[in-house]
Amino acid sequence: MSSTGKKKEWRLTIAMVILPMILAAVYYGVFAVDRYVSSAQVVVRQDGGTPGAQVPGLATLLTGANPASREETLYLREFITSMDMMLLLEEKAHWIEQFSAQRSDVFFWLDENAPRENLLKYYQRMVSAHYDETTGLLRVEVQAFTPELSEQMLRIILQASEHFVNEVSHNIAREQMKFAQSELESARINYAKRKTELMDFQNINKVLDGANTAQSRATIIADLESQYTKEQASLTEMSFKLRSDAPQIRQQKQKVEAITQQLAKEKRLLVSSPKGSQLNVVASRFQQLTLDAGIAEETYKASVAALDNARIEASKKIRTLVTVVSPNTPQLALYPERWYNLATILLGLLMLYGITRFILASIEDHRD
Repeated sequence: MSSTGKKKEWRLTIAMVILPMILAAVYYGVFAVDRYVSSAQVVVRQDGGTPGAQVPGLATLLTGANPASREETLYLREFITSMDMMLLLEEKAHWIEQFSAQRSDVFFWLDENAPRENLLKYYQRMVSAHYDETTGLLRVEVQAFTPELSEQMLRIILQASEHFVNEVSHNIAREQMKFAQSELESARINYAKRKTELMDFQNINKVLDGANTAQSRATIIADLESQYTKEQASLTEMSFKLRSDAPQIRQQKQKVEAITQQLAKEKRLLVSSPKGSQLNVVASRFQQLTLDAGIAEETYKASVAALDNARIEASKKIRTLVTVVSPNTPQLALYPERWYNLATILLGLLMLYGITRFILASIEDHRD
């Protein structure tokens, strides 16, 4: 290889490997700021279970008597990295002011007057929540430039998370109970209304049971018709034996006439008329009111049972936040991983250098 080629190769090595590595070493050795990580592991658990089967303490997690709630845990993950949590941390820990005080590491500069959207992106770089599908645990990590701030922020996050979980589960339970109670109240009012209508109808028509009264009236009519037939037969028989003006004939005719009048009266009471006060109308209306009252009563009983079931179901949906691993005060800075990052950068630069050498060599061969 000629001296010119060696110079080009050396320049390429300096430009692509040595100089970038020097810059990386200067950055990680001088400017890169230490970032301390405080972490915790939590899980959202379902409180409701079979009475008498409650397992206290850590045994709850081991036996599965209180199953993890995956859906609520995922909701919590989104809440932790949301703008609401970011603003809450700013209110309680003033993290923006403390993070913006760092000016040496250019990659972690923060303008405290930046828009909220930019602040949220920075916040999500420093605060992370990872859900483990296998264990159901949510690992929360907070990076900060001091150990105390990272732990303080994490504890605030866990307190807010516990409040969030309680509010979500209790709101669901309250909505269920509120709906069941409103249905019960409606059923109670309707049942009372139907009972009042039935009692008013009984008082107005002076009947206790319209159907039985009508049946009794029909029985009376049947008896009168039977008597009429019998007495009319006796009158016919007597007319063959006695004169038409005989006292016995007149007496028998009066008896038949009385039965006829009474029978007509009873039929008028039983058969409907435009006034609607006859017993068949009374019986029909009474039957309808009784049926409505019965339906209202069954609905009321079902609403009472539904309220009890809603109370049980609501208790099953109560969730609590269980802290499996508590927040720690870090003693060593986990980030940046200087030697690991430098080794990775060196490997990447060497690969890029080799690819560039191969491309340049191919170009030289084609020229030749």
